[in-house]
Amino acid sequence: MALTSTAGGCRAKDAVWPVRRRTFLRLGAVAASMPSMLAFCRCADEPNLRLGILSDIHLRDALAAKKLERALLAYRGGRVDGVLVCGDLADNGIVPQLEELARIWEEVFPGSKGLDGAHVERLFHYGDHDNRGIVNVPEDVVKRYGWTVAERNTNAITLRPKEVWERIFGEPWSPIVHKRVKGYDFVLSHYTPQGRNSPLGLEGFLREFKPDPDKPFFYSQHRVLRNTVCGPGVWGQDNGTAGRLLASYPNCCAFCGHSHQTAVREDAVWQGAFTAVQVPSLRYVTQEPGHGANEKGYLAEQGMLLDAYDDRLVVRRLDFTTGRSLGLDWEIPLVGGARPFAHEIRRRVMPVPEFRENARLVASINSLDGTGRDKSLVLDFPVVSGNAGGARAYDYEVVVDAICFGGDARRAVRHFFSPKCHFAPSAEPETMQLRIPLREFAEWYSSTGDKWNALHVAVRPREVFGRAGRALEADIQYVCNSTGRSKKGNKTWCAK
Repeated sequence: MALTSTAGGCRAKDAVWPVRRRTFLRLGAVAASMPSMLAFCRCADEPNLRLGILSDIHLRDALAAKKLERALLAYRGGRVDGVLVCGDLADNGIVPQLEELARIWEEVFPGSKGLDGAHVERLFHYGDHDNRGIVNVPEDVVKRYGWTVAERNTNAITLRPKEVWERIFGEPWSPIVHKRVKGYDFVLSHYTPQGRNSPLGLEGFLREFKPDPDKPFFYSQHRVLRNTVCGPGVWGQDNGTAGRLLASYPNCCAFCGHSHQTAVREDAVWQGAFTAVQVPSLRYVTQEPGHGANEKGYLAEQGMLLDAYDDRLVVRRLDFTTGRSLGLDWEIPLVGGARPFAHEIRRRVMPVPEFRENARLVASINSLDGTGRDKSLVLDFPVVSGNAGGARAYDYEVVVDAICFGGDARRAVRHFFSPKCHFAPSAEPETMQLRIPLREFAEWYSSTGDKWNALHVAVRPREVFGRAGRALEADIQYVCNSTGRSKKGNKTWCAK
């Protein structure tokens, strides 16, 4: 059975990480200093609905609390009508963390009211970290709180998810909850262990649900909707049941979290039988497997802002660390049956990132430790950030051909993100340097000597669907030193 409700008063207990009034004022001043955040404010082109969207808060410490405060303050300044959070509210699935979330909400939106006194709807639901099972309450957490086994069980959300939710948030709970905000329907699917791969109660709810066919309705679940956003290989997909059910509703716009994929990805929005959006984690974002290391995603703070108009939805991707957008807004049409965000269409029309004119690739071989024993291929080249126009690179493809004089050539291909790829384009450096240990090319490099004595390197900027711009290229040639092999059988390589 689904419940239709309106958010009630906050009933949180004492704060776990109390935010003093001076902290609140300081954070408010930080938010007010962000010029692009103030661009959220209402203007002549008034949306019917303005929604802040977050996911995977993983509230467990002061850092996560500060990230949440910053995001909610930005939404408060933007005068949102509601805030959607797609699960994983409490990192360890314990009551004090959920109470802290309620306390922070009340601090920023007293009585669930915004700057103008209007109601701001709380659109939260559980994720697997909230309600997966007792496994989310490890021994170090139990020791931190000084709990006995009985106290741990009392504080584990998963043992009484309905009771805990209704006490803390003062609103009814069921696996599927239906709310209305300014005439728009929201269907929220709480994660439950029984509905891990297929949302519990969704089919029965949709059987009775009669949404307005002339406007979108919004659906949210924690796990990734299978074969929709971020490609077929994205981690954390459900079993496809939710997508099959929603396929009967072309006016559905569905949100999901869980995968922690960055909102920089242009394939994080998808259109098929319905529309789906992958919401990034506020706590930290992850990089796609198969890429070299870059700056840790734990520094990132990402979210979204949605404006709903009669004819379109506009989704802005936000970097809360800089107060700027992560990329161009996604304008999703609501009339005429157009589906411009279908991935087969985006794959054809997405602009290809290109290096600027006269850009150069500088390639060299250096030792990591200065001893000459552990050598790396070092590449320096410009970052394609899109700051000066054009498309921003999603990643960079590095192709290294090892050429043997008188023998066969061998090729190695690697992909890398830029150091600031999880932040707004304005945060990107002008250039980046890659250090690739030659031991990574074990198929044709050996510290005990080999016959390869020339490298050809090509670097291409790519968009998320894999199309690449023109390459920057460089050659490196090596010769043995005059003594040839040392007594240990090692070759000494020198770049010409």
